[in-house]
Amino acid sequence: MPVKGNQPDLYAALADWFTAPTFSHTRDRQVTTIEKRHGRIETRCLTVTTELNAYLHWPDVQQALMLDKRVIHTKTGEVSLVRRYAVTSLSPAQADPARLLTLWRDHWSIENGLHYPRDVWFGEDASHIWAGFLPEVMALFRNALLTLFHAWGYSSLKFAREYFALHPFQALGLLELPVPVSLK
Repeated sequence: MPVKGNQPDLYAALADWFTAPTFSHTRDRQVTTIEKRHGRIETRCLTVTTELNAYLHWPDVQQALMLDKRVIHTKTGEVSLVRRYAVTSLSPAQADPARLLTLWRDHWSIENGLHYPRDVWFGEDASHIWAGFLPEVMALFRNALLTLFHAWGYSSLKFAREYFALHPFQALGLLELPVPVSLK
């Protein structure tokens, strides 16, 4: 589970441990991957430790993780660095650093595939609908639309959303709902 600012105590404990002057990567296990694609060279170094298990106040923690990601944009030479932390209930026997890195990347593919479109194309995070059950209802509508766009074969969610915003009755036709004659 990635640890972000919404878990400030856990985040601080991980950051303190992995950035302490006495921290030694030799006590821990690491894996590094390098990929070149989309005009970028991405280097990921995952460091995993079990030394924090007794100190972290988190249920079932078996390993603590630090991921350093370095991206070089090949056209501009611009370099960006990102450090992230996580904890997992998987023991070292269940998941070595390479497996944990794969699982972490798979988590982000879900995040980017589901939550990103809901926020970017439908403005979910900026929504002012907060009261009662309406946020859940709107989330259901957004999920239904994403599912229908995929089922109808639209590879670009942006195109589908913009197209049907301009042609709402064609969207009704895709649902096989009759369009009133007076509105055609």
